[in-house]
Amino acid sequence: MFKRFSTILPLLVLTIYVFTIPSYAESSLKVGTINTARILQENPEAQKLLKDLAKAEMDLNKKVLEKRQEIVKAKEQNKTDTELQMLAEQMRLEIEPEAKKLEEESNKKSESIEAQVDTAIKAVAKAGKYDVVLVKEAVLYGGEDITDAVIKNIK
Repeated sequence: MFKRFSTILPLLVLTIYVFTIPSYAESSLKVGTINTARILQENPEAQKLLKDLAKAEMDLNKKVLEKRQEIVKAKEQNKTDTELQMLAEQMRLEIEPEAKKLEEESNKKSESIEAQVDTAIKAVAKAGKYDVVLVKEAVLYGGEDITDAVIKNIK
């Protein structure tokens, strides 16, 4: 009796599976793809952020270089180790808060841009009735490129 049951059970499971799971053709997904690098390149806010960050980083590096030169001059003037340590600490106290502020501002603006892009992607996906939107670089084959629509939605 158990032997007969063991052959009927797999057939029963297979029958249930075939009749309850929709076929692949009926459940195919509409996949959109996006080129994130292009979206950021064509986003005016992202480009402004990159330019602002580059300028702020140059300014900060210039300050660090000036402070280091002060320490080198102090060494040449035979300042004591204590005085040199005080100069180095003063440099750290001046530069560190500026660097932290720059990082915080950058993160805040980046989050804002990411939210803007995310909203645009969701709007395009909803309007186009896409089930899934993937980064183009992760898709080997298939999907419809919706990058242009996302860029238009951002502007």
